[in-house]
Amino acid sequence: MSTMRIFGVAAGAALLAAAGSASATTVLVSMRYDSLAGSYDAALQQFTAQAVDTATLRSSGEVSRLVGPTGQAEFAPGFVSGANPADFNINVTAIPTANPNRRTGTGTFQSIDKDGDMISGQVNGTWIATPGYIFFNGYLNNVVITPSASEGTSFDGTDGGSWGLNLPSPPPYEGAVVQLVFGGNPSTFFANSFQDRATGVTAQLIPTPASIALLGLGTVVVAGGRRRR
Repeated sequence: MSTMRIFGVAAGAALLAAAGSASATTVLVSMRYDSLAGSYDAALQQFTAQAVDTATLRSSGEVSRLVGPTGQAEFAPGFVSGANPADFNINVTAIPTANPNRRTGTGTFQSIDKDGDMISGQVNGTWIATPGYIFFNGYLNNVVITPSASEGTSFDGTDGGSWGLNLPSPPPYEGAVVQLVFGGNPSTFFANSFQDRATGVTAQLIPTPASIALLGLGTVVVAGGRRRR
């Protein structure tokens, strides 16, 4: 069973509960990455998940535009080893709280397409330890899309598909729900450093409140599935 299939069963309820703020307006872009290599540095209290292509983990992903004209950029398993700059990474701290099964986290993420166009921003939220899995539920802030100098008009997958960068509201974007999950034992919740833990990430981008007011966007609840080969 893949990491994201586990996520779909175990974290579905959490995603629906946390998505309330994101569903209050139009979801512009969704991102989903499988089989990232998750690592934790206990001394720095820092978690990192990175796209890789190894014997045990071959990261893949999809980044989709959900407002017309819609499109979906596909990133094939092992895409990070291709002769292009496509990549994904997320770095989040894990700071202890009074609750032994909760930690707070802040950090950054980057999603890069095959031409070097980049979606990047800040993330903050809460780590939650449950039997068998560790989740991070949070929000994205100050998200921007930086076009590449060589192409810069569309977000292009390594395995086909693309969508235009001309979203209907201006950056920065924020308020998106992010879900990050990997296998773990609550009794040793970030007690020790580890490496190459299979990790899945799902995120959504929405306009800032100022952009919503400026454009007069209505309320739209978005629900969708992920196409799997």
